[in-house]
Amino acid sequence: MINKIIMMIFVVISFSNAGVQEVRIGSIDSYYANSITKNELREILRDIENTFESQLGFDVFNYAVDGKPIDIVYVAPLKLEKQITSKQKKLQRKKEKLEDLKRFLPEEQKKIEEYQQSLEKFATYINEMTKSLNRYIKDANKRRDFTSTEYKNVQKYVKSKQNRIDREVKNLRKERRVLRRKLDKYNKKIFSMNNLVREHNFLSNQINRMSRSIKKVKGRAFGLKEVSLKTYYKDGQKIKEKSVKNSMTKIELYGFESKKQLKAVLAHEIAHLVGIPHINAKNALMHPILQDNQIENLSLTKSDIRNFKRNF
Repeated sequence: MINKIIMMIFVVISFSNAGVQEVRIGSIDSYYANSITKNELREILRDIENTFESQLGFDVFNYAVDGKPIDIVYVAPLKLEKQITSKQKKLQRKKEKLEDLKRFLPEEQKKIEEYQQSLEKFATYINEMTKSLNRYIKDANKRRDFTSTEYKNVQKYVKSKQNRIDREVKNLRKERRVLRRKLDKYNKKIFSMNNLVREHNFLSNQINRMSRSIKKVKGRAFGLKEVSLKTYYKDGQKIKEKSVKNSMTKIELYGFESKKQLKAVLAHEIAHLVGIPHINAKNALMHPILQDNQIENLSLTKSDIRNFKRNF
């Protein structure tokens, strides 16, 4: 099977002032009606909440009917993604054909080898018959005292044996033609397999090259940034103050391949919602690229815990 070639990344628009946030389940696009229900999403949220609290020792977020919405939105694939998907399907078909050939060729080779061995035995049998007849003729030629009847019997015997040898030689030639057809068929299969291997490798390299330019966003935490300027005079001096207020508004998720992946993406975006930034630490939940270990088993790494305690 081919490795994953599309990187899943996370994007956060703006961070809120760190602190506990309230969330709720918003809308789920009808495209995902058969993939996830609101009850299942609620259970996923409970699991994330338990994971955060058990590893951090404090509340991170709560569920509330008037909390920030979590929406699952369908976004149509990009043209390049469609091309990659199409090529991946072709690649899979070629892989299946290769697997079939890998099963067929050893069995066919064994049959051909057995057939060759049987023909070699057949040819040996004909050669022995021919040698035996030649010895008989040689011995007969040494005699000078054949009667007319004996001579006719010798001629009859030699003709009978020669006819039998001719028939067997004819049969052997026929079987050798069958063997040649089998070998031609086998060699064509070998040629097909070599072509398939070349096409498979070419297609695989194409997919890898195309995939390098794709970064597939799985989720976003949205927020508003309010900047206010205040000017006043103090002790005769003009003073300008600037204040920035971040207010997170919602989370959007854009597709998922499994509920485990959905859980990892949602946990990442909730962390953004409460003010936790990205960190460049391998296997961390807050790594900007979705980590396989987090999909398999959601858990905060030591780097994540330090990140939470530093920014929350």
